[in-house]
Amino acid sequence: MERDVVQLLVGGSAGSGSIACGTILARALMEMGYYIVGDNEYPSIIRGGHTAYWVRASVKRINEVDEFNDLVVAMDHETFIRHSMEFRESTVFILDSKVVKPPNGVKVIDVPVLKLLREEGMELVVGNSIFSGAVAAAIGIPLDYVHKAIEAQFRGRKSVIEVNSRAAAIGYEYLAQVSIDYDLPRLKPPRPWGPRVLLTGNEAVALGMAKAGVKVYASYPMTPASTILHYLIGISKDKDMAVLQVENEIAAAQIVAGAAWAGVRAATGTSGGGFSLMVETLSMAGMMELPIVIVLAMRPGPSTGMATMSAQQDLLFAVFSGHGEFPRIVVAPIDQYDAYIKVIEAFNLAEKYRVPAIILEDKHLAEGHRSVPVLPEEVAIDRGAVVPYEEAVKLVRNGFEYKPYQVTKTGVSLHISPGVPGLVVRTESSEHDEGGFVTIAPHKASEMYLKRLRKIKYLRKEIEEKYKPLEVHGVKPSEADLLIFTWGSSLQAVVDAMEIVGGELSASVISISYLWPFPRRRFREALMGVKDAITISVEHNALGLLAKLIRMETGFRIAYHLGKVDGRPFRPSPLAEKIIKLAKAVRGVKHGSPR
Repeated sequence: MERDVVQLLVGGSAGSGSIACGTILARALMEMGYYIVGDNEYPSIIRGGHTAYWVRASVKRINEVDEFNDLVVAMDHETFIRHSMEFRESTVFILDSKVVKPPNGVKVIDVPVLKLLREEGMELVVGNSIFSGAVAAAIGIPLDYVHKAIEAQFRGRKSVIEVNSRAAAIGYEYLAQVSIDYDLPRLKPPRPWGPRVLLTGNEAVALGMAKAGVKVYASYPMTPASTILHYLIGISKDKDMAVLQVENEIAAAQIVAGAAWAGVRAATGTSGGGFSLMVETLSMAGMMELPIVIVLAMRPGPSTGMATMSAQQDLLFAVFSGHGEFPRIVVAPIDQYDAYIKVIEAFNLAEKYRVPAIILEDKHLAEGHRSVPVLPEEVAIDRGAVVPYEEAVKLVRNGFEYKPYQVTKTGVSLHISPGVPGLVVRTESSEHDEGGFVTIAPHKASEMYLKRLRKIKYLRKEIEEKYKPLEVHGVKPSEADLLIFTWGSSLQAVVDAMEIVGGELSASVISISYLWPFPRRRFREALMGVKDAITISVEHNALGLLAKLIRMETGFRIAYHLGKVDGRPFRPSPLAEKIIKLAKAVRGVKHGSPR
């Protein structure tokens, strides 16, 4: 029977190529025209352990991988143990029975991978591509699309492409000749979506940086931010970008601060532990009014937590980190396409207002795949307060008195980078006057402190009027029985869950992406007319951090919180069940009721 949606799982031991196999299938299905969401999981160990990759493909728009798998490639026995709750009676398993012994009563397609490799004189490492070809034959992916996906996966490595393409063809031909007694999950013909690309969140972030004109990226590897560094290294020559792997996160942040003062766009990426080391530099950037950009890719904490899993536990850390009070931008993209756009916006705002910016993403977004429209080439670049070199030279020749921290109505001072003939550019990490000289004079200190904080008003106003700090999905909040508040990639599972919930409750979802300065006016406008709705925050944390931020900034109290702290992202069906159960239990409870 043909279906609108099919979900695949590829599981195997680390080094088996299960994630590569899943990614190849995701690429092939996207090339055919299907909407794709992909997710992966791997352990934080050097060798061994179990890895998995989920692919959900659909003829219609989908937002998240769900609970059950229609087809499973089991490269190890752990696949049956780790994912037993994701199987149903109709699930079909593809495996090599000489390697994996399946439980009794499951539907199995036996593909003798080891035997085929020996007969063809091929290395064990390409066994995953035999599975790729076998899955393609099973669910109706033409082999040409698998070959295209392999070329994209191993771009530029001719011999690797050739051997994996050959292995995929062997698996495809073998399964095409096998007689199968039960239905296989096949998709309906795809709809015309238009050109699309398969991206991870970190690839989108890196592409956004390149498009925004970043010239310096310095980082110390830390999962799940490391792949930004890896991707930028690959394109650094073409983009004329200095990409540096440095000795630690303190050095990375300091290099980025220096580059920003020198007048170029600069960024770094890290996770919670690394961001902790960067916080002193963040405060320094606040004092020196440097537009540094930090990607904070969240994983569970505290401490090392679960280094390769996902979480949304660092929201308030990003908003309030640093000693002293200073303005900043905190923005959390909702998907891969949005990550590209939000990165460019963050650089524009950071430079225009001379403040640091933090881009919040979680591991699920950072490393998960999604098919998105081709990213726009034409984007607006606004360098705001930065005076171009040629213009600065003319100003100095005409006797312009440059004050790097000049007091203005908006709090934003012009920035002239060092290197202009005849001009000394001063900066200072201690409190200073307009000229950049250290001061402890009471009136000067107050003047400069309030100058910096004055930016928040104008920054908030621009975000609320020019950008999309929040979005409403579903019915109007004033017409909803149920109001759900969420942020970042958790929105994807919530939107899919709402389709399930919609049969029982009218629901509205409010997703907030610009988290600081908090868009108070836009939030109040969105909730205008809300009276008796049940209010729930859905976040990948335990304490409802967005709900706390909303209460602090607006006084609006969200009654209930559905959290998750197991390192795995929300799945729509279980989330919908929890929402329905909660709503039935408290139906009629007004917003503002205590938790």
